[in-house]
Amino acid sequence: MREHGIRTVGVCGAGTMGAGIAQVCATSGFSVVLYDAFPEVLPKARERIEQDTERLVQRGRLDPEARSQALQRLQTAESLEVLAGCDLVVEAAPEDLNLKKDLFTRLAAVAPHAILATNTSSLSVAELAAVTALPQRVAGLHFFNPAPVMALVEVVRAPQTAPEVVERLVAFARALGKTAIVAKDSPGFVVNRVNRPFYGEGLRLVGEGLADCATVDRAAREAGGFRMGPFELMDLVGIDVGYAVAQSFHQAFAGESRFRPHPLQREMVLSGRLGRKTGRGFYDYTKPAPEPQPLPLPQPHPGPYAVAGSTALARELSGRLRERGFEVVELSGPPDRALHVAAAFEAEVEDRDRKRSLVTALDRHLPDDAALLVACTNAAAGECAGWVQHPDRVAGYATLPPLADRKLLEWTAHERARNDPTPYLAALGLPLLRVGDAPGGVFPRILAALVNEAAFAVGEGVASPQDVDLGMRLGLNHPYGPFAWAERAGVRAVAGVLDGLRDYYGEERYRLAPLLRRARWLGRWPHP
Repeated sequence: MREHGIRTVGVCGAGTMGAGIAQVCATSGFSVVLYDAFPEVLPKARERIEQDTERLVQRGRLDPEARSQALQRLQTAESLEVLAGCDLVVEAAPEDLNLKKDLFTRLAAVAPHAILATNTSSLSVAELAAVTALPQRVAGLHFFNPAPVMALVEVVRAPQTAPEVVERLVAFARALGKTAIVAKDSPGFVVNRVNRPFYGEGLRLVGEGLADCATVDRAAREAGGFRMGPFELMDLVGIDVGYAVAQSFHQAFAGESRFRPHPLQREMVLSGRLGRKTGRGFYDYTKPAPEPQPLPLPQPHPGPYAVAGSTALARELSGRLRERGFEVVELSGPPDRALHVAAAFEAEVEDRDRKRSLVTALDRHLPDDAALLVACTNAAAGECAGWVQHPDRVAGYATLPPLADRKLLEWTAHERARNDPTPYLAALGLPLLRVGDAPGGVFPRILAALVNEAAFAVGEGVASPQDVDLGMRLGLNHPYGPFAWAERAGVRAVAGVLDGLRDYYGEERYRLAPLLRRARWLGRWPHP
């Protein structure tokens, strides 16, 4: 007997997800019984599995003999009672709580010795377990779509779930060739919860006129390295689906402002613009997509330049300018003498009080015609302009280190700005994308909110930092997990973005999670 003690797997629900789970189990050597309450869907599910496995053979990813054996191990069932001999039953029915409760009540009677697992992505595992006589053998086993392709499985422990059941399900997921992370039963578990700000901050940026959908998506892809931007992803998933999930989260977290649905989602749903499935969403799919245009990069100003700040970003800016052949004056703090430079990059992205001292001192010591380029990571350009005697020279840029990860530089200007700052910004050699004037730009804002939600989740015992990072990389193809990403960018810089947003908006949604607050004190994530 294998470590997990599972030989036969029952799958309840023969839709796309259920059929995918059945396929994974069968090709991994398990006997599978696939059941659906509507028997007419079973032949279609088997046909889909046969076609998918044939494609795997054609691509050289599955041996023809192994395919034949897998299909022999797969049987379909029109009666729930056929699942009586299963060691594990995975429920993959539609996301309807009452439907799932009824199914679990019946499964507990039919398969009294089996582990009962739900593939739900949003419902309470504890509530499903409570309708059974033995809630200790009920857990979540959340596969990601498409199940045969995605490497991640979330094993969800409810308060009643026996530790042995969690261990067996983790071993089972590994036997399927998957990576398992363990999550506490809470709304959205790990991946769906931590990723909420990816959509929420994108919607706020567009709703406030700080950027359009294409600008947000481009910044997410090219500054952040995400495979898709939030609006591209919402169109793919379905805007109605995303809106329903947002409402569910907001209710589950008792009206917590971080999860508040955006009016733009409601507007899109009411207008019938639901994304790719209706031909129109945030983008129009009824006509060919326009070719992405290269971002403008003007001729760089010859300098010289000053870079001021004691942060990692300041060191990177100085190094990048020097590598590109520009003369650089480095300042670790406020200058005390005149600076004979064409422009100064202010790079205090961690502490707003230090930032104000640095910006005001730079303004006093720069030539009248010099540009002052402030880091808008933790303050708007307009706010910085309000601190100085020459507000018309101030423009802003928004980024986080390491600059080697960035394929563009976000920049902004405020209402009183005098000159075009782009020749000075172009000295960094990154394509320039203009965004509206608010702290954090696009990518730094989205990243900071993701990191903060991850810190809230870990602080609440939902999962370990390591499992959160694994989940976000494997479940959503993020370039880095939020904890590793914050270490790369600097936890103090990430916290600075949230400080700037909270001061700008006056909203609790940007308050620091206690774990992130402790990390800022230390300059790194605290070890357990």
